[in-house]
Amino acid sequence: MLETFLQRAKEDLPVYLTDVRAAFQAHGTRPFHLQLTLYDGAVKQFPLLLPGTKNGEEAEFVASYVYATIYNLLSSLGAVRVDIYLDPRDTAAVKLAASLDEVFQTGLAKPARTGYGKCLNVNERTLAALTGGRERFCFRTLDVADEPAVCETAAAAGAQPVFSSLPAMTAGRMLLGMDVGGTDIKLAASVDGRLSVCKEFDWFPASFTEAAQLIDPILLITRLMRAAASLCAAGKAGALDAAALDKHASFDEMQRGIAAMEAAAGSSLRNFDAIGLCFPDVVIRNRIVGGETYKTRGMRENAALDYEAQFAKITGLNSALAAYVTANGAVMNTNDGPMAAFTAAVEMAAAGADVSHGFFAHTLGTELGTGWVLPDGSIPEIPLEVYNCIIDLGSFAQKQYDPNDVRSINNFNTGLPGTLQKYTCQSGVFRLAAKHLPQLDPGTFQQALDAGILAWDGARLIVPTAPKDMRKPCLEFFMAKAAEPGRESCADIFRQIGEYLAVTWQETDYMLRPEAKDRSLFGRLVKNPVCFRLMCEGAERRVPGIRQYAADGSLANTALMRQLEAHPDYTVAQFAQAIGAIYYGCLGLR
Repeated sequence: MLETFLQRAKEDLPVYLTDVRAAFQAHGTRPFHLQLTLYDGAVKQFPLLLPGTKNGEEAEFVASYVYATIYNLLSSLGAVRVDIYLDPRDTAAVKLAASLDEVFQTGLAKPARTGYGKCLNVNERTLAALTGGRERFCFRTLDVADEPAVCETAAAAGAQPVFSSLPAMTAGRMLLGMDVGGTDIKLAASVDGRLSVCKEFDWFPASFTEAAQLIDPILLITRLMRAAASLCAAGKAGALDAAALDKHASFDEMQRGIAAMEAAAGSSLRNFDAIGLCFPDVVIRNRIVGGETYKTRGMRENAALDYEAQFAKITGLNSALAAYVTANGAVMNTNDGPMAAFTAAVEMAAAGADVSHGFFAHTLGTELGTGWVLPDGSIPEIPLEVYNCIIDLGSFAQKQYDPNDVRSINNFNTGLPGTLQKYTCQSGVFRLAAKHLPQLDPGTFQQALDAGILAWDGARLIVPTAPKDMRKPCLEFFMAKAAEPGRESCADIFRQIGEYLAVTWQETDYMLRPEAKDRSLFGRLVKNPVCFRLMCEGAERRVPGIRQYAADGSLANTALMRQLEAHPDYTVAQFAQAIGAIYYGCLGLR
């Protein structure tokens, strides 16, 4: 069993964590049971079994399985404590458990942590937000003979779905929805239940070296949207500044447009009744608490400033946005993944679908976002950083590359190999193209080089982000190629992405055990129907019967989403979450 896994890894093939777990649970004999005490005091158990090992290489592989499993659980569920129950006579298991404090760097300060320790940075910030610093994370090793029985609490019965009541709350109100992403921000404003203004703004937050560079543009475009929506509410839509609202508008053009539209609005200028937004980081109780994503990498690497102090300013984004809502208004913030699930739930409820199990969704764009929303509209207060989860313990040759090389499987933020960040989002497309096309479709690969969407930077192969960010054009290029007849190698890239999504389904189902089994998919990777079909083919070969739905025009059931579908310049695939954010803002007005 172990020899087979190691041989695949050395052949640069994936060795899926889910396959390793299935084999170990079927044939393992050594208990290594995990019990996680969660933020709310609930306990979840994961009774791992480990096989015997014959040499150091096999022992190292088994250890990588344990570390990955714990890392995934902490990245997704978070924990106050992890208890390990084992046989104290199993000296290898005892040694493995004793290594966890060193591997996860429990004793180090946040800036000093690397690799597996990075998830504890998020965990500590989350614990601080929820407990005011009263709790400190720890590992404990205990005798399996003393393991207590755990009765895991089932989902509360009879929870009343709230989703169908939200669209009616847009009547008589001016509302803003904002989808903050890694390559752009999308905004939509509604006035009295009508979609009045949309705005797209491109940016590259990973390059920012201080918090103001991230916060100031968000506040600027919020002010821009307030002025534009106020004009629409006052019947003065003719005074909208088209240049300022264009996606390519410069800061100067937007500032001039704000001044002009505010002057035209005059006494009609008013604040929003609510702002709903999603932000690409861990959000707990409306506060951004993660701080370990790719989007804040530039700030983390800026030695001239205190990162924790800078990140604290980002944590206060909601307070800054409150200046643009009414005295009785609300600013409601969540992660982009839960927003995707929330959006799907509202739209499906409007179509009369059963929403009694809640919704589970992924966004496929710059990163993999994951969203889980319960039937009452609430979002579990857990990190849910599934994009950081490790799914591949193999592909050894691809570990040799620097994380910034598109051929690498190493995470941008942690350096850990095999995480979903490099498998299911745009980085996965770039990596698979670089791995397979030079041999299977060299003409297409050369076209990408000639177009400058792939480029050599010394020995590294990159997608340039300066002087122009080529990530979107690069993704669009390979998506278009996959849709061309006869481009099977390009089509297989998206089938492989689909297979990774099926593995993601297996891993999230194992860790989170959601009632909702279907997955709604959002983002740039699903807006091309051919690519979506290919991803479904790939997922089906891994998990027969898996059900995935694209967030496209079929999702347009509420009035605002139907208006978006009919819009000449914007699509549901692009702006669905901005519409969902409008409804999410309404939750704060209930």
